[in-house]
Amino acid sequence: SDFFNCATNYGAGKYDLTIVGPNRFLRRFTGDATKAGKTCSATASYAAAPDTGKTALWFKLGNTGTAAVTYTVTSNQYRTGSWTYTVQPGATVSDYFNQVALCNGWYDFTVTVSSDTTWSQRFTGHLETGTPSTTG
Repeated sequence: SDFFNCATNYGAGKYDLTIVGPNRFLRRFTGDATKAGKTCSATASYAAAPDTGKTALWFKLGNTGTAAVTYTVTSNQYRTGSWTYTVQPGATVSDYFNQVALCNGWYDFTVTVSSDTTWSQRFTGHLETGTPSTTG
């Protein structure tokens, strides 16, 4: 693991960090460490979907603050829609997206929070299964 310093002497709390890799892998983190989003977290992982057994993209949304936070997960490509989750103080909420079953493994989602318009995280890539797939 590593860290990205966005303290007073390094951008006054504002950050915009993008990480790229193969197969359209992209993670983008934007926000302001002095605003309400500092208590929010979103992580992505891959695990089997309970309904299909196929690899799915799982989001874990966290809230270490003292008030409920509304998260919105929006599909940028490969499927349509947005999904809203309310996360209570000190809690996490998890949900999954069947990207292998529905989209040949490709995904592109942006996560935002209602409490801080500067905070967003983008998750883009391809779930590898070892079987032939289509180009995204």
